[in-house]
Amino acid sequence: MLHPIILAGGVTQTSEWSTGVCHLALETAPGVPSRFEGVLDAMSGDVFADPVVVTTRDNMSLVERQIAARPAALIVEPETHKPAAALLSAVLSLRHMPGALVVVAPATANLADTRNLDKALCNAIPAAQRGEIVMFGQRTTRAYGGFGIMEVVTQPHENAPVAVSRVLASGRKVTLSHLLHGNHQLWGTGLYLARVDVLLAAFKSHASRLFLPVKNALLRAGTVDRTTLLDRATYRRVKAITFEKAVAEKIENICAIQLDPTWSALEEWDQDAAADSAVAQWDEDLAQERAGVLNARAAAPFPHSADMMAVYASLSKISAEDALSAHATEYDWGRLESLAMGPGFTLQRMSIAPGATLDLNAAPGGAEHWIVAQGSVLITIGDHVRLVWEGHSARIPAGRSRRIENPGSGTLVLVQLQVMPLSATGQPQSAASFSPAGVA
Repeated sequence: MLHPIILAGGVTQTSEWSTGVCHLALETAPGVPSRFEGVLDAMSGDVFADPVVVTTRDNMSLVERQIAARPAALIVEPETHKPAAALLSAVLSLRHMPGALVVVAPATANLADTRNLDKALCNAIPAAQRGEIVMFGQRTTRAYGGFGIMEVVTQPHENAPVAVSRVLASGRKVTLSHLLHGNHQLWGTGLYLARVDVLLAAFKSHASRLFLPVKNALLRAGTVDRTTLLDRATYRRVKAITFEKAVAEKIENICAIQLDPTWSALEEWDQDAAADSAVAQWDEDLAQERAGVLNARAAAPFPHSADMMAVYASLSKISAEDALSAHATEYDWGRLESLAMGPGFTLQRMSIAPGATLDLNAAPGGAEHWIVAQGSVLITIGDHVRLVWEGHSARIPAGRSRRIENPGSGTLVLVQLQVMPLSATGQPQSAASFSPAGVA
């Protein structure tokens, strides 16, 4: 029986390789499950026990909603996500089963190919039972996920475990030696398989400053049903550090298995004729992959897929900072989107769930103008409470904290225009400290 531990606290991009493929774990669309839901589905079945999910307090409602009827234990970090501490808290919750095997995965993991995952896990189980920590990695020709670099003794083949000579932190710059030894390196995927007692021993030996406060935060935690809220005062003393940096870099009982995701940077570019010679000149592996992709896709061509390169190139020439990414964030109360930003103003849209309430800090800029596009909003400023209906607006004076509540049964949609005074140079004042919508 494998015990899944899913880390759904947050995403931190640590490498320029991953900025173009930042996967948001909890983002959903109509009819499209989130990455987190995909991980839950991949780690379900007869061989998997009920998962332990670790998330932050801000994401707790989203996680609970996406877990739905699935049986799972939930551990909630009281503040920001601390990857190594989050993993340790989940492992400590299973300390009554020291010989149990845990499989650790980030909520952003690409586990669509469950057959490949099952094969890799089957090959990893013997090594994990012997007392090794098995790290799953992908080839360095794939998009980098930011979970460390593994230098392996031999080039991995067919999901067979290989010894790891050392683990490098994900924030390191790519050097010439990395490129020359690329065939003997794997980029971490954030997936691990190990025994509970082995992981606890590794934390005790190499991250002792994490072990005691995390253990105390778990012992002093509040519990409701299967949800555990770690003690805030104790957990605040824990350093925010990754498992790779805290433990994996220092241990010797570690091996790796190659687990490449199904996504390919070349998969959809079937009309990029220039890549035929250009790719082969610098990476034989990518050239072989592209040839295989084209053969597999011959029966189902994508005639307009290469046109996306022209779209991307045109966007990259735009000076706007958000030309290549969408500035939208999911919260437990709803969704915040940045629509436009320019000298002296910011335009945002907020979708607030029924019954949700949020406190907004006093923004450092000028006044705000709120327009109710859908529903009605209850705005509290000091001792004054005002109900604003759909199609109406309200002006919020500068420097005032306010409380917003959706009293209705439907989603509340607000459009916020915030104006910041310009300095003599034409630049917004306090731009460096400006926080979109002043969300607390």
